[in-house]
Amino acid sequence: MEAEGSAEWTMVSLKLHTLRCGLCNGRLAVPVYQLIMDTFAVCHNCQNTLTPSPSLTPGYIRNRSLEKVIESLFIPCSHSAHGCNQYLPYLGSSIANHEKECNYAPRPCLVKECSFQAPNGAMVQHLTAEHRIKIYNISYEIPLQVSIDPEEPLLVLRASDDGVDFVLFEPFENCSDHCSFSVVCCSQSRPSRKIFSKLELVAMLDEGMKISVRAPVEQWDGLFWTTAYLVVPPYFYGPDGKIDLKVSMHVED
Repeated sequence: MEAEGSAEWTMVSLKLHTLRCGLCNGRLAVPVYQLIMDTFAVCHNCQNTLTPSPSLTPGYIRNRSLEKVIESLFIPCSHSAHGCNQYLPYLGSSIANHEKECNYAPRPCLVKECSFQAPNGAMVQHLTAEHRIKIYNISYEIPLQVSIDPEEPLLVLRASDDGVDFVLFEPFENCSDHCSFSVVCCSQSRPSRKIFSKLELVAMLDEGMKISVRAPVEQWDGLFWTTAYLVVPPYFYGPDGKIDLKVSMHVED
């Protein structure tokens, strides 16, 4: 690791179970206490439960050397086996916050009955190879008209501008006679620009009136999985039972 100020850094291997409390097996954090009559360290919560010795001398002392080790410790993301190279402080919430949004975390397959899990970079390959999901090339700012079978509501959208992959899928099932659609970004690397998705339906009613429905605009700003979706009423289904959907992706530099 690079030097930080006047401190020198080095990479070492450490079994993290050695940084567990000897009583509750919880993760040690500052302050750390050492039992005088034993060799293991205990956490602050367990230290409060310890009974002083008969001589009124506390049965523990602060282990400040171990505290310094813990304070300077950086550990790899738990998804490093999938390709994440981030090292984060052992103390604090940095690692938990990172792993919650880590792009290398395994995600469930978007095909409902499939138990496969993989990080974003492998998901599109799985969808196209195992489930034969079709890839559509799409250009930013230019709407793409697609005809979707509600029984197979999945397709891959690949941006021709930068190769970023998106997947159009059905986020909910068993919604009576309605169908729903949403878009997720499934590329391994984070886009360098903010990306917006738009979903729109247009239908001609029997009275000759045209009606359109749009999903809320969804923006990716560091997050890859989204919550915006479009619910399709049954009168938007065509005579062949398919849904004509207009999809567009937009970027903001």
